Amino acid sequence: MSFNIWEGIYSSFAECPKCGDGFSSERWSNQQFDRIKKLKEEIKQSGEKIVGCQNGLLPVLAAVVGSDLKNKVRILDFGGGLGNSYLLMTCGCIRNIDFEFFVMESQEVCEKGMEFFKGDSQIHFYSSLPKEIKNFDIIHLGSSIQYIEDWKGLLTGFTKYNPKYILLADVPAGNIPTYATVQNYYESKIPYWFFNINEIIDCMDSAGYGLLFKSVCSEKRLGKYQPLPQDNFPLEYRAGESRNLLFVRKNK
Repeated sequence: MSFNIWEGIYSSFAECPKCGDGFSSERWSNQQFDRIKKLKEEIKQSGEKIVGCQNGLLPVLAAVVGSDLKNKVRILDFGGGLGNSYLLMTCGCIRNIDFEFFVMESQEVCEKGMEFFKGDSQIHFYSSLPKEIKNFDIIHLGSSIQYIEDWKGLLTGFTKYNPKYILLADVPAGNIPTYATVQNYYESKIPYWFFNINEIIDCMDSAGYGLLFKSVCSEKRLGKYQPLPQDNFPLEYRAGESRNLLFVRKNK
């Protein structure tokens, strides 16, 4: 019997059957912890402190923005796990750039992140948006916007921080209708969006952000690099490859 990552086509999250703790589970937070320990070991073993960063657009963008700014570069990584992008960013930057990195994650992941980066004053973990912060230079959403029920509200809400760039990475989007589905994650069933790519672009355009760059995001699915495995969906609902979308604030 074959395993399907996603099942069902629904018009909203409310229609999706769901169960389990999903990304609030101890299993998920432990997987994230194992992942960042492995990454830290790879960095340690690399003589030049250079590791693979195939889809890591955030570290590259942060380095470019940081080289232009005289002040501290402030970054929000929504759904940023235990800070993998932060490690890639700090180990890859040749020049000494002053960063302030905020990760927004579940409480369980935040607790592990604070322990892992104990003593590092550049990275902070929050389970809700920090009220004391008024602006960010970059807001990054990596493999996360698809899990947000009111994704349009989230994106437009982020614009109040007036970031120069908003980067969406690993977005399951294509020339398809926007629809909800269910992701199977061990014992959990998690509501998940597939997007019409132009609907995202139009949403950002209305919020004052234009598309600057887009690319295919190549990630391992079911143990190998392949398009989003949706053979169990009708052709018109298959997104193909996920996308990276970089938006820039329009001139006012």
